[in-house]
Amino acid sequence: MGSKFKSMSTTISPIKSFDHGHVYHLATLATKRPSALSRFFKWAADEDQERHIGWVGITMTIMTAICFPLTMAVILMNGAAFGPIVAAMTSLVLVVVTNLAALPTKYTIPFFFMGILIDIVVIAITFFI
Repeated sequence: MGSKFKSMSTTISPIKSFDHGHVYHLATLATKRPSALSRFFKWAADEDQERHIGWVGITMTIMTAICFPLTMAVILMNGAAFGPIVAAMTSLVLVVVTNLAALPTKYTIPFFFMGILIDIVVIAITFFI
């Protein structure tokens, strides 16, 4: 019986020393999370299959009926400078052309938000011209 404990202690001791190196084992098991851009492209591909017409309608309506008229009203109230008018028209063209070209939503959604961002910047700039 005494020899059994001795052999167990020698068998257990390498396991205890190996236990200190468990960090390396856990590092190999860590999974890599996909980037935000790849998650967006996957989501946009799913949206393109299910709701492409809805995104076209939403982006066109918001841009042509809300953002562009509001931006033009602010530009005209603050002096009607030529540069901001061209920038506002460019933001409208970004959205309209991408939707009329029937591009996938992975392109139309970023162009829509870029158009809104351009309109916000133009509105802010017109107050300082």
